[in-house]
Amino acid sequence: MALHIRRVEVWSGELPDRPGAAAATLEALSRAGVNLQYVFARPHPSKEDVGVIFLAPVVGPEQERAARNAGLAPAANIAMLCAEGENRPGRGAQMMSWLAVAGINLRGMSVSASDNRFTAYLAFDNHQSATMALQVLAGMV
Repeated sequence: MALHIRRVEVWSGELPDRPGAAAATLEALSRAGVNLQYVFARPHPSKEDVGVIFLAPVVGPEQERAARNAGLAPAANIAMLCAEGENRPGRGAQMMSWLAVAGINLRGMSVSASDNRFTAYLAFDNHQSATMALQVLAGMV
């Protein structure tokens, strides 16, 4: 079974690094009908007591307004792909090997599996790297 790969626009923003901050942001988005498929939060790399949240998708004017009101914006410095397909042993290693042979570096990765399906979110530093990765991974079966 081939991979299904699509580009993903990631939104991000800073949050206070305290209990409930991410929950408040997600609640504001849910009230606007945002149906998130990707959420990742971590401490800010250089600001103490600040976190960073990354999420997708945000679609349409109402959702974009809600995201901006929650302090989020499109993450201009991240290009992301979502790859989905049949889960089997070694699939992730194969994907990473193909990217490595092509000289494509990942900025970040999040992979999950349920039953016989997997979803991988692959982040790159720029759209050129994401485009190259899309071309490389499109040939995987």
